[in-house]
Amino acid sequence: PLERKIMDVKGFSHIYLPSRSVDESIEFYTKKLGFKLFRKYNMNGRISAYVEIGGVLLELTPSTDPTPDQDGRTEPRIGIEVPDIKAAIEELRSAGVEIAREPWDAMTFWGPQAMIKDPSGYIISLREWRLPDGPNYQDWKPEHANVERLD
Repeated sequence: PLERKIMDVKGFSHIYLPSRSVDESIEFYTKKLGFKLFRKYNMNGRISAYVEIGGVLLELTPSTDPTPDQDGRTEPRIGIEVPDIKAAIEELRSAGVEIAREPWDAMTFWGPQAMIKDPSGYIISLREWRLPDGPNYQDWKPEHANVERLD
């Protein structure tokens, strides 16, 4: 059989995140989480924006459907890396950010994890890698009895 050539993917272009208020979301992601406003635009009467961190763009657009804060659902959307999760949680708490879950020992990587909510109610995971684990570490082994590595 002929093998199909896999297309060349360079990485993430952007992550789409519908928001109840684009301006409120820009404020949250830039002032509370340290993202940079990359571009804000009006297209056909819809104000949208890109905020950037670590070379990845988060596209904030007006939601056409209810956001989690409006319909009561819990919906994790993105995860971000922090160097010190305890310090990050205390800083975010003092800035008025809702802490959805206090830090706990994560199960699918080494290190702690916590969760916060953005203004639209989306859950954002915070992750602190415990070395040597990280995005390029191939020798990870589970530390919890109910987790099994399959690859």
